Amino acid sequence: MVPGVTRILRLAFVPDRPIAEDASLETPDEAPLIEFVAYTDDCALAGLIRLSAERLTDLLNDADEIELLDVVIESVRTGQVGRAERLSVPRSELVAVKAQPPRGNPARRRPTRQHAIAFGSGRYILHGHLHTRPGADPLVDVGRRAPIIPLTEATVRYSVEGERRCDEATVLLVNRERAEWLQLASEEEIARVAYPSQNDGMAAFSAHLPGA
Repeated sequence: MVPGVTRILRLAFVPDRPIAEDASLETPDEAPLIEFVAYTDDCALAGLIRLSAERLTDLLNDADEIELLDVVIESVRTGQVGRAERLSVPRSELVAVKAQPPRGNPARRRPTRQHAIAFGSGRYILHGHLHTRPGADPLVDVGRRAPIIPLTEATVRYSVEGERRCDEATVLLVNRERAEWLQLASEEEIARVAYPSQNDGMAAFSAHLPGA
C-alpha cells in the first residue's frame, strides 16, 4: 500500500425504500449490495455494502477504513438510535460484522475441522465455531490469519442499559486484533449460549461482563 493512502469501503443504508427503487445505488456494472451489520465499542451500525470481492471477509481485510452513508446507529451504552448521512469507521474499531450471502466460491473451500471458541472484547462476548485445516492448533492458526476471521453458528452477547441481548449469526466475522481474550470453548457451552434456559442462560455471559 502506498504510504498515506487509506483503502476505503463504501456502504449505503436505505431503510425506508427497497434497494431497486434507488437508481443512485443500483447502477450498471457495479457490485451488488448486501446487508451489513457491525458492532463497535460503543455502537451497532446497520447499512448496506457493495460487495466488490468474492467474500465480505476479503473485502474487510483489504480495507483500513469503511465509509458509511445514510447510517442507522444504536448506542450500546444508552440504547439511543441516531442517523448520519456519512460516517467513516476505521476497521480497527470493528469488533464483529454479520456476514451475509454469498459465502464465496465453493471451489475454494477445503476440508476443515471446527473448534468451539469464545472471544471477548469490551462489553461483547462472542461464541462460535472456528474452522481450521485438520491437525492445526486453532489458537495458533488464529494468530497467523488476516485480522478478520469468520466464525459459524455464532452469537454476540452484550448488555444495553441493563437489557441483556443475544444476536445470532450464521457467519460472524470477528476482528482478532480487538480480542481482549480468546479461548477454546466446549460444544456444551456453545449450545447453552445459543439456547439458554430460563434459569442459567446468562450465567457464563454475566461472569465476563465489565464490573461482574
